[in-house]
Amino acid sequence: MNRGYLVVIGLLFAPNLAAQATVVRPEPALDANRAALRDALLRFRDTLNSIDAAAFRLQRDYRQASKASLTSRARVMREACARSVRNLPPTRQAVLAANASGERRLRLRGELVASLDQLQQGLARCELDFAVMSGPGEAERVRGYGNDRAGRAQAVIRKYERSLAAFLKAMNIRVTPLSPKSRPLAG
Repeated sequence: MNRGYLVVIGLLFAPNLAAQATVVRPEPALDANRAALRDALLRFRDTLNSIDAAAFRLQRDYRQASKASLTSRARVMREACARSVRNLPPTRQAVLAANASGERRLRLRGELVASLDQLQQGLARCELDFAVMSGPGEAERVRGYGNDRAGRAQAVIRKYERSLAAFLKAMNIRVTPLSPKSRPLAG
């Protein structure tokens, strides 16, 4: 009888047999052209992340923030948009130079280039809006309109990211997120 309990307990704590047969295979290596494309797109992604960070700081506590703090945050937002505008042309050139063979890849590359053009317009507008708002005496304008303008910039970025994800999938380039998805706190 004791042996029966030991067998049952042993089976409960034994790992799943299907999990034991799982093989983790490494991702296939990228050729030089796709690796260069991936690197250019990731460098540009990093500049876009600075816009998200600046927008978050602006939106976080704009009601209670001091005038000097609001002006400073508008300046940081302007600098982040300007940095992305400067880094967009090399990224666009890398996308155009990508060896995209096949109808689907060519169509998605065209959509990504169009999305980059829209992104450039949106980021140039962001830079212009926040250049005005980062001037002296413009803190109340930042308080009133800054969140809306930051939200517009983020919306253009999200649209670009959707086009980018489709293109990367078609090109068989896997890009992992910067950080794991947030999970609720264990409690």
